[in-house]
Amino acid sequence: MNSPVSFSLRTILVQMVSAAGTGYFFNTKRNRLREKLVLRKHDPFVKKHVLFFEKRKIRSI
Repeated sequence: MNSPVSFSLRTILVQMVSAAGTGYFFNTKRNRLREKLVLRKHDPFVKKHVLFFEKRKIRSI
């Protein structure tokens, strides 16, 4: 069974930034071994769905 320590070593908190250039961002978790995330979500500043790109790692969880 996975211990909490092994789970924390596999997960990181990353910042996702809007490709629309509005400065809107949110934080999400991802597996450390995966490629960088690209998600399509709603940006409230432009009131549309836009791509969000992973900008930086915040910390390990």
